[in-house]
Amino acid sequence: MSLVFIQFLPTSLYRWLEEMVYDMSPIRHLPVIFVNGVPGAGNHTVAQTISSITGYTMIRPGELVAAEALKDTARGRLIADKLQARDDIPEQLTVDLIKEAMLTHQNATGFILVGFPKNPRMSNMFNKQVKWPEKVVALEVSNEVAATRLQNKLSELGRPESEINAARQIVREAAHKVKNVHKRFGSHVVRVDSAGNPKALASHLKEILSDTMECQERSKSPVHRPPLALSAPVVGRDPNPPGTCEPPADSVKMADE
Repeated sequence: MSLVFIQFLPTSLYRWLEEMVYDMSPIRHLPVIFVNGVPGAGNHTVAQTISSITGYTMIRPGELVAAEALKDTARGRLIADKLQARDDIPEQLTVDLIKEAMLTHQNATGFILVGFPKNPRMSNMFNKQVKWPEKVVALEVSNEVAATRLQNKLSELGRPESEINAARQIVREAAHKVKNVHKRFGSHVVRVDSAGNPKALASHLKEILSDTMECQERSKSPVHRPPLALSAPVVGRDPNPPGTCEPPADSVKMADE
């Protein structure tokens, strides 16, 4: 069905249509890391550090949404209207943009999703339609520090005074959603003090990501190579066969809740 009709479709029907379109098997074997914190927590800075350590490709959902809003397409106009009205972008649209970006980087060694996911619903969509992340890097910073950083950034961008003054409320609301996201990932969450010394932060990140990188190296060998796309198990139902770097069975169960 043409995207011309997307804006008139119920969210559930749109989600079903989009899930039928994307074949994520070409990149499903690649590791994924979520960098997740409130606005002003340093999501981009931490993601850049992780990228320099791992060589993984950074994907910034916010930039994807902004770029799509400039396109003269049904989806672009829908997003532009949402942004203009300051309404939330449908989670499925954001996940679709991420999937498209991942599929255009099939030669990547892994992916880092910056400031993702925004809420549990968005994480469930990604988990079921793409895969579970190997790591969720949870950025810990006080709301006051995050709000001050956000205010400075908005001021530099020349945003309206009303938007700058709303920074504290934005951070408070985001903090609640972020905590709910982290709860769903359990042992996959690694907590990082993003207000600390940059060198100490880089050293800490290298240490906590070492197992993910080692697992990826093992998976490249013929003995541990993942199954071919045609025989790969359905996402969310992987029994975690030996030699793979998939999440444990309890995580798969949570994804279906």
